[in-house]
Amino acid sequence: MVGGHVLDWQALIIAARTAGGSAYQKAIEELDIELTKVVEDFDRAVNVEALRRTKETGEHALSQSLES
Repeated sequence: MVGGHVLDWQALIIAARTAGGSAYQKAIEELDIELTKVVEDFDRAVNVEALRRTKETGEHALSQSLES
């Protein structure tokens, strides 16, 4: 459940900013970088899967139209 993990990271970042302020600035920045990487990786994975399904569906539709 990637979406849930993203929300966990966001909650941690918000809590750190609220509770610690500038004392935890480096940790907050590191969490923010990691969160950005996770979101970018997820977006890439979704895009790859969408392309795979489009290709699969397109080939299937093409073979059906050639058969008829």
